[in-house]
Amino acid sequence: MVQNSNKQKGFTLLNVARWQQFCPRQNYLTGFTLLEMIFAITIISVGVLGVYNGMSFAIANTQKAREYFMGAYLAQEGIEIVKNMRDTNWVVSAPWDSGLICSSGCEADYNDSFLAPYADQYLQLDPNGFYNYGVGTASIYKRKIIVDKSGSSTSTINITVDVYFNGVTTTIKEDIRNWYLP
Repeated sequence: MVQNSNKQKGFTLLNVARWQQFCPRQNYLTGFTLLEMIFAITIISVGVLGVYNGMSFAIANTQKAREYFMGAYLAQEGIEIVKNMRDTNWVVSAPWDSGLICSSGCEADYNDSFLAPYADQYLQLDPNGFYNYGVGTASIYKRKIIVDKSGSSTSTINITVDVYFNGVTTTIKEDIRNWYLP
């Protein structure tokens, strides 16, 4: 004879019947159907792919923005190189515009003390992070500096710097004057 005591562990027929009485069949056999799982996986996949596409778009645009900023900075550096040459002329007591007129295009980097004729060559990035025409790894940038006098004013020089990269041209223009009159 089988005794059913409270100390007995596991399920007996009596315990199963009693459990089913308190938990009807529809409650303990519910779950997700295959169709519901497919819909859930589809929705999650679309969300993850959207985030992935957004991130790849942001990364591509970040690289493009970096190239545009670097092009603008290199153009501004071209202006500063010409200003530095003007200031050097004053220090050595030379005419302020000596060696600065180059209407057909010139090249110069931060190490140069003169404007060289434009040779359509790429700037190179040296190990210290400076762009020049001497040593380093080739970059995607070319810089053309045009310096000319326009009009009848003898105390104004027009500077135009074009930086070319990946089919894009960045142009910066500035006028400098002979403000130092000894």
